[in-house]
Amino acid sequence: MSSVSASMSYLESYRRHVNRPYTDFLRRFGMDFEAGRASGAVVEDRRGRKYIDCIGGYGNLNIGHSHPRVVDAMIRALKAGRPFAWPFISETHGQLVEKLAEVTPGGLECSLIVNSGAEAVDSVLKLARLATGRPGIVCCHGAWHGFTMGALSVSEPEMCKSFDPLLPGVRRVPFGDARAAAEAITPEVGALLVEPIQSESGGIVPPDGYLRELAGMCEAAGVLLVLDEIKCGMGKTGKMFACEFEGAEPDVLLVGKSLGGGVMPIGAVVAKRKWWGKFGLSFAMSSSSAAGNVLACVAGLATLEVIRSENLCANAARQGERLQQVLKGLIASHPNVLKGLTGRGLLLALHVINPKAAAEITSHCIQRGVLMMPAFLDRSRILIEPPLCVDDAQVDEVIGSLRGACDAVAIEKP
Repeated sequence: MSSVSASMSYLESYRRHVNRPYTDFLRRFGMDFEAGRASGAVVEDRRGRKYIDCIGGYGNLNIGHSHPRVVDAMIRALKAGRPFAWPFISETHGQLVEKLAEVTPGGLECSLIVNSGAEAVDSVLKLARLATGRPGIVCCHGAWHGFTMGALSVSEPEMCKSFDPLLPGVRRVPFGDARAAAEAITPEVGALLVEPIQSESGGIVPPDGYLRELAGMCEAAGVLLVLDEIKCGMGKTGKMFACEFEGAEPDVLLVGKSLGGGVMPIGAVVAKRKWWGKFGLSFAMSSSSAAGNVLACVAGLATLEVIRSENLCANAARQGERLQQVLKGLIASHPNVLKGLTGRGLLLALHVINPKAAAEITSHCIQRGVLMMPAFLDRSRILIEPPLCVDDAQVDEVIGSLRGACDAVAIEKP
């Protein structure tokens, strides 16, 4: 069987046994191929064609594909022959929670390592109830926190109707509106859950001072401010965490996705000690069979070291600024196709006049060797999220691809 037919066989098996709509979705964009190899910011299909990856594993690949330091660390851990998970606590687990206390802002000393970002969201909902005795949660319209039942309950409701009824006691307010958040905090509310940047609504950045204002009102009300940096953290915006742009200090920070270096699923709840008291008394809070396993912790430690040693935050800031400058010019020269740009660092979203034109631009870019996708909650906005290791030549390719795609779509329009 040829490599191409083998690839199609895999896709057909996935389509038949797992998810038909997703394979059809990939086919519409010309991404119905199997990636044969990947390194850094580049993906290569089985025919040998190379693509600049501006999807980044939907947020899992901030340090790029197959980083050798992460891969080597994983191989060493596998060969060591030690037990990987409970009932034993590994040295690596202890090292990772120490490192998270070091790199996160504002005295966040205590961590729970879990298996995914969505599990981190579910865990913080439990933590808020334990710490405050209040079940209510305030979250934002346009938010996306994950696919578990708890995470769906605090995400954009238009995408979650099929799963009703979800958790009770959830109140939603407009993102970026601190006054609305203050009015929603009643005596029944235990936590306010916010993304510093709403990625899946199209890289939406709140007004300056918004996060600091939320922190002040939550402290006054005895409510946990929970910042979900599962997507926008780990250097994506040009700082290790997006809340650092305001100097905002949350009570709890959620991380995940890229913490696993693109090779292991992982998530973490990182909190101030004053909220952690009942956690240690609750087996139902902290038990999870594979959470904090050695391989995930090894990947997390190696990833944090790569971000530091390779100065990836600074590269994300520099390359993001280059992209923004050019994209603003592209918007000005294509007013019949493009209408705006949002985001920060290498978490950017190009706003297109409608979902159809956005899909056409996306398809043209993929044909030109640059992978990107529309935002999950707003299909008229194209997310541009290359790994933080993307270099000047690769950014130039991304820019050229977008320019050519916008030219083509402008010509195609009647």
